[in-house]
Amino acid sequence: MVFVDNDSINDAAFHFSVEEFFTRYSRRKEPVLMLWQTEKTVMLGNNQVVRAEVDVDYANKSEIQIVRRSSGGGAIFTDLGTVLYTVIEPLENEAKIHREKVASTIITAIKKMGVPAKREGRNDILVEGRKISGFAQYTSGNHICTHGSLLFDADLETLSKVLIANEEKLIPKGIASIRSRVTNIKPYIKETPTTSEFISMLKKELLTGKIFSLFEPGEDDLKSIDRIKSEKYANRDWNYRL
Repeated sequence: MVFVDNDSINDAAFHFSVEEFFTRYSRRKEPVLMLWQTEKTVMLGNNQVVRAEVDVDYANKSEIQIVRRSSGGGAIFTDLGTVLYTVIEPLENEAKIHREKVASTIITAIKKMGVPAKREGRNDILVEGRKISGFAQYTSGNHICTHGSLLFDADLETLSKVLIANEEKLIPKGIASIRSRVTNIKPYIKETPTTSEFISMLKKELLTGKIFSLFEPGEDDLKSIDRIKSEKYANRDWNYRL
C-alpha cells in the first residue's frame, strides 16, 4: 500500500488532481490511500448542474469554493471539520465489490472508536439514521478510485445553506431539511478528539498491520499533478460546465 500524506494542503482541486494522477496515469499495482481535508468547498458530482445543487450567491459571499469531481453522485459540502478518504486500486472486480470493501473498512475503523455506524443504500454510511459519510467512484483504464467524506465536526449550518435540498429525496423519507438528515461523528467518540487527532486515529486504524510506503513525488509527478489541476479541477470551464 502507498499512503499519500498531503495534510498541509487543503485545496480540493489539488487532491482531486492527485487522485486522477494515480487513477489515470499510474501503473502501480498496490493500492493507494489518501486522507485529506479542504477549506470550505462544495464538491459537485460529475454530471450535476451547478445552480440546481448550489446556492452560488451564498457560496461566493461565504468564500466557499465550488469544484467538480470526476465521479458521479451528489453534491457535498466539506470544510476543515470534514475528513476525506480515497482508495485507488487496480480494477480487478466489479465496481460494487471495490465500493463495498472500502465502505466496510471505514465502518470497521470508526466502530472501533465507538461510532455506531452502518451502511445504508448504495453510497451512504449512517449513525442513528443520519448520514455521516457518502462515497462515489470512477474508473479509468486499469484503476478505480473510490472516495468519500466523513462529517467529523463540520459546519452543518453552512452545509444546509449552501446546498439546495432535493425534495424528491427528502419528502418520501419524512425528512424536513438537509440539516436534519446529517450529523457529525465527534459527539459519538468519548475522548472528543480534535479533527487532527481523529485523522491520526483513523490513519492508525487503516494502516495498522499493513505494509505501506509514503508517496514521495518526483519533479515529473508534481508537474503532472499541476497540469491536471490547471487544466481541470482549478479550471472554471470544468467546474461550471453544467
